[in-house]
Amino acid sequence: MKALKVLGVIILVLIALFLIIPLFLADNVTISSEKVINTKPSTVFQQVNMLENWKNWSPFENDSTMVDTYEGPEAGVGAKRSWTGEMAGEGSLTIVKSEPYSLIQNKLSFGPSGSGGIGTWKFEETEEGVKVNWSIQITDLKYPVERWYGLMSKSMMTPMMEQGLSTLKEVAEAEPVADIKVVDLEMQPSLSILDSTTMDGIGELLGRNYGIIMGHIMQKEIPMTGFPFAVYYNWDPEGMIVIRAGVPVLEGTKGKDNIEYFELPAGKAVYAKHFGSYDTGNTHYAIENYVEANGIDCNMNFIWEVYVTDPMNEPDTSKWQTDIYYPFK
Repeated sequence: MKALKVLGVIILVLIALFLIIPLFLADNVTISSEKVINTKPSTVFQQVNMLENWKNWSPFENDSTMVDTYEGPEAGVGAKRSWTGEMAGEGSLTIVKSEPYSLIQNKLSFGPSGSGGIGTWKFEETEEGVKVNWSIQITDLKYPVERWYGLMSKSMMTPMMEQGLSTLKEVAEAEPVADIKVVDLEMQPSLSILDSTTMDGIGELLGRNYGIIMGHIMQKEIPMTGFPFAVYYNWDPEGMIVIRAGVPVLEGTKGKDNIEYFELPAGKAVYAKHFGSYDTGNTHYAIENYVEANGIDCNMNFIWEVYVTDPMNEPDTSKWQTDIYYPFK
């Protein structure tokens, strides 16, 4: 009987401690980690600013049952990722602040209660590389259970964040760095076909229309003066995209049927050289961040890619070169 009383007292003391200690614990906690990454700020910034890139390095991707959905723009302010999984539970991350190459801030929401916090990324260019600081501030911790979680979260999350930054370092340092600059262009005459398709049909559209143009060029023995290009008049991942497929020729060359003479304009443009597959999204986002950071007014509804490497002659996709141009207005 005495033993039961002692056990009862111990249980009461434990319950009291469980309830009393959280009264003195903060209702918020901040966890942070830092690493230097040997690349350009634009490269590592885009890995964080484009939410679909998180699956390349995030330490929270080890739940095989996790299902992601994305809303809003693909990158920057308003981009949102929601998830649900057996281990990860449910939650969301929304970018609320995006300052090219220096700062990204996101709002975090966890579980049905909607409790959450703020994630902050700071990027500082140094002689050794880009110093990346990742911090998570968990706010509004409810008494008493969530405050205990806040007390333990540093020891649980710090190693995970360190692992995430280590993987981010590997990914960012392995990614080819786009050298972005402003160039002066001469007018480029061409034969082209204006067409439209969905995002999934871009490869088929370009292949078909280049084939038609090249057939005409070979039949008429027209000299080619450059590499094939594609002008993108808009970008709508869920709708129709208007694209002009073109091949450079001599000025004044005649077209036929839906093949028309077209001139890429002379003038200044922001230019980047992309190496890799035709998935050029990260390079485009790097250019857009460069444009914003430098206050350049570009025509975002008239950008073009030049396909320098012929895939038929070079099977190694890492060696494929695509030149990308954003003309000044």
